[in-house]
Parts: sequence; structure tokens; C-alpha cells
Amino acid sequence: MNDSNRTDASSSGAARPPQRKVSAIRRLALAVFTPIFVLLLKSIWAVFRFEVQGEERFRELVAEKQPVVFAFWHEGLLVLCWYMAELLAIGYRLTFLISPSVDGEFGVQILARFGSRAVRGSARRSGAAALRRLNATIRDERQSPCITLDGSKGPRRYCKPGAIMVARMAGVPIVPFGFAARKAWRLPTWDRHLIPRPFSKVVITVGDPYTVPRAMDADAVEHWRSDLEQRVNNLMAAAEASALNQRKADVAAG
Repeated sequence: MNDSNRTDASSSGAARPPQRKVSAIRRLALAVFTPIFVLLLKSIWAVFRFEVQGEERFRELVAEKQPVVFAFWHEGLLVLCWYMAELLAIGYRLTFLISPSVDGEFGVQILARFGSRAVRGSARRSGAAALRRLNATIRDERQSPCITLDGSKGPRRYCKPGAIMVARMAGVPIVPFGFAARKAWRLPTWDRHLIPRPFSKVVITVGDPYTVPRAMDADAVEHWRSDLEQRVNNLMAAAEASALNQRKADVAAG
């Protein structure tokens, strides 16, 4: 990967986590399978009918290249990454926190294919250091971190405080997201990941950007954590209602 697609900014001021060396065989596998996976992902998105609702205020920030914190449930990664890819295509900067393990290199390579950079770190193993790296990439590169609120292991739809802490440290708005599909499967995973059926309508609901206070005690952190959880759940309900109304309209149309 060339310098324009490096995985973390050298100017970020945050030390990189130790990373295992990628073997020659694994590098070859990444070179072969990453473009195949990206093509498959784009092909999957092509058979969905996306509708985005409520993004007007957020689009104003996009036009200004204003960094934000994306906040959503883990189960929506497949559909929300379509929206993120659309933003990357117009030059908006987005990033994900990717494990420093060798396995995490696959995610790094996928992000690079879409013109994004990864921040290497683990929220579970080195949470404070990961938050500092995300804060640095917002400050130094004006990247917008995409944070799955219930983490990579759950519990499902329980909002952890990471997004609140990043937004607080960086002083940038949080933008919550909801999503639903008219017809979909659910994977038997901890998050019951959403897989829309082919040609199904997919609704993405974008909440109004909002900021949290810079100064917080433990009670305030819990208040804003719970508030964000409710905001995302409200957006989920709105997306599900919109998808349900579309299903009823389709039935009525016969």
C-alpha cells in the first residue's frame, strides 16, 4: 500500500500498537482475495434499493468536510458501509478502528480499496490508547471514525461509551444511524447481522448531529451513553416503520 493509503498518520502523535509481520503467503492471499471481496460487496449492494432519510443536516457538515463520529449498531455494517462508500467517493474522510493483528490486515486492505485509512488498535484490549488514536486522526487528518456502539462482541444493542468519549475528546458532533430492510435474513451471530434479500428496499435513517459536553463525571457519561442508545433505537424504529409501510404498500398494490 502506498503512502496515500497508509494505515495510520505518522503525524498523529499517538503511538502505533505492535503489529505482527505479514508473511509473504498472506500478502499474496490479500492481494488476490481483497479485490474479489470488494467486487462481491459492490455486487451485493447493487441488488438492494437504498433510501436515505433525514440526512439534510449531516450533509451540511459533509459539504464543510467537518469530522463527526458515526454511531450505529454492529448488525448494520453491511448496509451502512454502502452509505460510507458513497461518502468516500465524494472525498469525505472516514476511518475504522481495526485490530493490530495479522487478521486485521484484511480490513485495512478493504478500506484502502475504498480510499479510506484504518486506525490500528483494539477497543477491548487497549481502550484508552485506541481512543487516543481515534482522537488524533480526527484532529490531524479530519477523519470521521465509524463506531459500532455495541462493539465487536456485544451485548447486542447495548451502547458502550466509546463513541461518547471520542466525541468528547475531539469536540466533534455525533451522528447516529438506524437501518432496516423490507425483507431480510438475520445471521445466527451474536448481533443477528442484517442481510437484506435481493432487490429489497433498504432504509437508512440519519439522526441530527449533536455534541456532548467536554467536561463529564461518571454520572454524565452514563447519561449521554443512555441518551445515544435511545437515539439510535429511535432511528431503528423509524427505519423499520418505513420499511414496514413499504411492505404494506407492495401488498396493497398486489
